Amino acid sequence: MENWTNIDLNKNIEIWKSELSKNSKMTTDNVNELESHLRDGMHELQLLGLSIEESLLVAKNRIGNVKNLATEFGKVNKGFYFRNWIFPYLKGILFFIAFITATELIFALSIITANGFGFSINLNYVSIVVLTISFLILIVISSKIYKNTSLNLRKLTSIPVLVSVILVSKLLTILSLPFITRSIGISEFGSLTLNLNVHKLIFGLFILIISCTVFYALRKENKVKIAE
Repeated sequence: MENWTNIDLNKNIEIWKSELSKNSKMTTDNVNELESHLRDGMHELQLLGLSIEESLLVAKNRIGNVKNLATEFGKVNKGFYFRNWIFPYLKGILFFIAFITATELIFALSIITANGFGFSINLNYVSIVVLTISFLILIVISSKIYKNTSLNLRKLTSIPVLVSVILVSKLLTILSLPFITRSIGISEFGSLTLNLNVHKLIFGLFILIISCTVFYALRKENKVKIAE
């Protein structure tokens, strides 16, 4: 076998830990504990004359495969498993609301700005352009995140941040409504609001299509794994 270095060892252990961490039934402490057992087992095997690569393979086999480990730890971490199961759905709902409320704020500010610069006649077109651009920006950002998995946006998409965006955007939007209705009139504002509602509908359909695509892709992948 080829001679391994500590870099090779750490890289392979990190890959192994990553596979464990992807399972929602296991905590970070569980993964760190298993890593400690893995390294201790490797040390004992190397004292018996096994190479680094051989000791890693044997120690991993002794600990067990990822599926069995997830099952065992899932029995212990039932509360944690439920929280991990529900959190993605909660964050998804909050993200949807946060994007909609932020869009409403941008929509209101764009109307105020356009009216301030004398574009009151073309406010309907201004609103459509602003909403279209905001939607396209979301698609571009989503595409970048999908292609570059190294981007860490956990802090930006954490529940406190999302809730803060929702509350602040909603408050500022409500405060801007009286000014908008006085500036352009209620009837004109109703027409512009229709554009916003259409935008919400399109965004909702977009989220639904993406969710269904991901769901069926994962289901198909699971079927392939079972077949193999």
